[in-house]
Amino acid sequence: MSDASKEVLLNLFFVLSALLVVPILLEERKVSRRSKTVLTTIATALSIILCMTFPVRINNEFIYDLRQIPIWIGGLYGGPLSAFFLCIVTITYRMTLGGTAGIIVTTIVSIFQAFICIFFSKKFKYLSSPKQRIFWVTTLSTFSASLTILIGGYWLRYEEKIGDMVVTYLPAQPLGAFLASYITESLRRNAELRQRVIRAEKMEVVGHLAASISHEIRNPLTVSRGFMQLLAQSKDTSEKNKQYIQIAIEELDRAEAIITDYLTFAKPAPEREEKLNVKTEIERVIDVLRPLANMSSVEIQTTLVPFAIKGERQKFQQCLLNVMKNAIEAMPNGGTLYVNVSIEKDYVSIHIADTGVGMTKEQIERLGEPYFTTKGAKGTGLGMMVVYRIIETMNGIISVHSEVDKGTDVYIYLPSFYADQMDKAIIQNKRALII
Repeated sequence: MSDASKEVLLNLFFVLSALLVVPILLEERKVSRRSKTVLTTIATALSIILCMTFPVRINNEFIYDLRQIPIWIGGLYGGPLSAFFLCIVTITYRMTLGGTAGIIVTTIVSIFQAFICIFFSKKFKYLSSPKQRIFWVTTLSTFSASLTILIGGYWLRYEEKIGDMVVTYLPAQPLGAFLASYITESLRRNAELRQRVIRAEKMEVVGHLAASISHEIRNPLTVSRGFMQLLAQSKDTSEKNKQYIQIAIEELDRAEAIITDYLTFAKPAPEREEKLNVKTEIERVIDVLRPLANMSSVEIQTTLVPFAIKGERQKFQQCLLNVMKNAIEAMPNGGTLYVNVSIEKDYVSIHIADTGVGMTKEQIERLGEPYFTTKGAKGTGLGMMVVYRIIETMNGIISVHSEVDKGTDVYIYLPSFYADQMDKAIIQNKRALII
């Protein structure tokens, strides 16, 4: 193995170590997302310094390193602040190494990278698939490598070195960027899978608990409520006692609602599936919630299309009710609730957005967990847990995006009724051909 190959591998080692060390060290520790980003950015900056300290030497006149890869990874995944910090670190350290031409190239390319990361990082995070993110990291890395060759070879008039640059530097950086982004996506996917496993285990525990709750628990509540209502209607009951009785009735209703959520979680599977008109079901739920919206000075704006899905009407309405009620309660000082329905491939998309208080990334990650709520003492954490379970049993997908003080967007994707019917027809045709 040549010395240049060893030095390329050493640079790759520096880059990949920065991506691996922090996630491994923080895997079992409860650290906020912001702290993880800061630590990862610091590790990435260290890898940039190490890459420049131990460059790849092709000959006595041409040396290069893979510092641009950690800038792309750190800036695109970490966000604008990370990109700006990495740019400053790169330029500052390059100045300490000397060489006017190298400083000029580094400054121009690093500022270009930071500029792209600052304006593209938000869209980059919301790309639909890991393959797209890997593609963009590799493409941008190829472009920055080409820009480096263009500036170094033509603008600074190092034409005699262009051949070495094209043969060695141009292939090394995109390949390194591809490997780094692939490992980054793998780590992110594994972290998400671990969170799902932990959530599934919690759900299983709650499911066993919910299964033990029988209708016998609800019967005493119903009887007690009936007698409370009789006492409240009695002429012999004082006004003060009637107030106490009304409070007791409200608490019984609250206990009844909690038990209903538990039972829904224990048996979320549709008992009687039917064809549902999404537009009609949403309008029914809005009619139920309109008094609450009016009390909170919340305007409801809708763009509804009568697409069809398959499911159980009561469960689907409860799912929509929980999400929209949360949205209204997130706007105590008024606002706008948006409900839009569209079609995306074979899925019906339901977009529910509010202009409320929003949530942090940590809160979004815990949505759907048992007993987790953002409402403090007013919430039980069961509403969204039921929503996630119902969507899951309907073979759907739920996605939540939110920013503090800007609002929350909830996207629900459910298989279209006609797409499901087509799948069944295809399966039946295949079976007929096999027979």
